[in-house]
Amino acid sequence: MKTSVAIAAACATLALGTAAAAATPVNPVTSPITITVQSSALTPSTVRVTRVSDGVVVATLAPVTTSPTLTTTTLIWNGGRGTGGTAQLLPDGDYSLDATLGDGTVVPVTPALVTIDATVPNVVLRPKAPTVPYVAPKGIPLKTDPTAQVRAIVRRPGPDGEVLASGAWKPVTDTLQLPAVLRANRIMGLVSVTAEARDAAGNTGTSKAVLWSVQPPGRGAAVVTRVATNKPLVAVTIDDGYGPSEAIRMIQDARSAGVTITFCFNAINQRMWGQDFRDAVATAVEDGVLEVCSHGYSHTTGVGTTEAFGRSDLVRNAPWDRLAGYSTAPFYRPPFGAYGSGLRAAAANLGYRYIVLWDVDTNDWKGPPSASVITQRAVGGARKGSIILMHTKPNSAAAFPAILSGLKAKGLRPVGLSELFSAGRPS
Repeated sequence: MKTSVAIAAACATLALGTAAAAATPVNPVTSPITITVQSSALTPSTVRVTRVSDGVVVATLAPVTTSPTLTTTTLIWNGGRGTGGTAQLLPDGDYSLDATLGDGTVVPVTPALVTIDATVPNVVLRPKAPTVPYVAPKGIPLKTDPTAQVRAIVRRPGPDGEVLASGAWKPVTDTLQLPAVLRANRIMGLVSVTAEARDAAGNTGTSKAVLWSVQPPGRGAAVVTRVATNKPLVAVTIDDGYGPSEAIRMIQDARSAGVTITFCFNAINQRMWGQDFRDAVATAVEDGVLEVCSHGYSHTTGVGTTEAFGRSDLVRNAPWDRLAGYSTAPFYRPPFGAYGSGLRAAAANLGYRYIVLWDVDTNDWKGPPSASVITQRAVGGARKGSIILMHTKPNSAAAFPAILSGLKAKGLRPVGLSELFSAGRPS
């Protein structure tokens, strides 16, 4: 990105007579330059553009015919080089402008100096790998040109993700701050964040989107079985992760249906997670098809679990967070839905604001029931705000298309825990 510099010495070299002040950078492609020729002569005049750095004339603009009744006339220039100024855009840099009459007289023009800057600012977000415990950051690490301004654009993940908030333009720092309106609007959990940077010439650069987990205010770990909401939303949650092929099938079905589902997996099962599974999970999260919550590591916790063991078990599940690419906080699904004071304290102290239970249990791990029975249980018990519990079982995967279509027929849309919790009052 080119910054304007003083050109007094250069102007002297070009025999302009006086030093010119630095110009405001401009991208003439998006903001064409209006050139005003100051002359009352009757003869045509030609505007020339001279590169300040070496005194070479790089463009001559179309002749300007003056009038005896006017002292000025104007023309529009888009920053092109060559005769007529219509060739390819000149490189970033400082250029002086003047006009030459037919008799060779040089007359002034406005502006006398132009600083062309058509370079888009480079902006990169560099979030750190998700960790357990979750440590609330001051912002997302950012790298961009120091002269730019930046703002955050926050969306639901996916190519057509809903815009949740746009931040105000602010001076560049080493971190990108998320808009405060997110908290005011009770947005929590998974979001996609893009940084936009703009320079003095109005050029705008956009970073690659990154995944981020927005933490709700407050302390402790609230126990939630459903969300009180008037919106026709439900969360379909799938536990454990011991069936990677079934998980992939569920992801594919959710993608086909255009909905979001939530996986709550134990990293103890990661020995079964092949590269195809890992790629499917990472891609589905980026595409807005999948969210994740923590299910702990070992699936051995319960009512009597101590805070120390509960903490260790949750910390060991960090590989699941890293596979997904963002923090599972604030959502924790305890195995069997069983918890006591120790496990609840461990969850709260590690950043898990919600212990997520359910109000619709398919009991798909018992028996197991047939796909049709699982479908009936999932769809029949669902209502606005429901949290449906399933597992990565073969019959559950077989039932999944019918479950998603059945919920749609019932007027309910499966969304991630983040959207569901933001849509009402967790209860």
